[in-house]
Amino acid sequence: MGFSHIAWERAAAAVAARAVREVPFYRERHARGLGVAPVPAAELERRLWALCPLSRPYSAQREPTLWTGDPADLAAVLRISGLGWPVVEVRSALVPWTRLGLLGPRYAPVLSGSAIAVDVSTTDGPAKALAASGVSVLVSPPDDVADVVARIGHRGPVVRSLVKADQPDGHAVLHDRHLGYFAEWSTDCAQWHVPWRRFHVDAGEGGILVTALRRRRPTLVRVLVDVGLGRVAECPAHGTPVLLA
Repeated sequence: MGFSHIAWERAAAAVAARAVREVPFYRERHARGLGVAPVPAAELERRLWALCPLSRPYSAQREPTLWTGDPADLAAVLRISGLGWPVVEVRSALVPWTRLGLLGPRYAPVLSGSAIAVDVSTTDGPAKALAASGVSVLVSPPDDVADVVARIGHRGPVVRSLVKADQPDGHAVLHDRHLGYFAEWSTDCAQWHVPWRRFHVDAGEGGILVTALRRRRPTLVRVLVDVGLGRVAECPAHGTPVLLA
């Protein structure tokens, strides 16, 4: 089914209503009269336990952090430009994923040169195996590209992972440490496209308000992020949501 603005807004409203009913963080805000007002990203720090539903609480003693993101979100943003598979992603810590989602493309993480490790290259094996195909996609912060390309022998496309939007001269994605990947620069139409089935976005004071439509642990509703963009529109070429300055 194609994009429907009305259905998109309804989906975001349903997530917000469920958050107020089930998630301690939003129940507390609602009790203080804040409802589902914008949530500065800084307020999420050290509140992971409060961002999960009461029926599925988070326990730091029994499970790893949930701030690793959702692998399906990365697959969704890369799909916007129809990039090939498999995917190698530069991260500050390893994750146990071998695919991006249940039926997603093959995947391997690779440590950033700035990661806390005695020798980051000792974990490069899976990434090197995918890079050997010559068609893998590397997702990396700009500062890590040269080092990682040399370490794993990457020969495929490179997608820059940005925390602030610019005018890319190639493939790029927007990333936030709490929200994960939520937009990609489309080289077809030169717009920042949002994977609308997975995220809702709205204009906020000082940034963009982002709601994760598919994620419940943690639940993220109207999180305010400053990525250098402040408006939401529909792409004239594709008829789907884009972010504008």
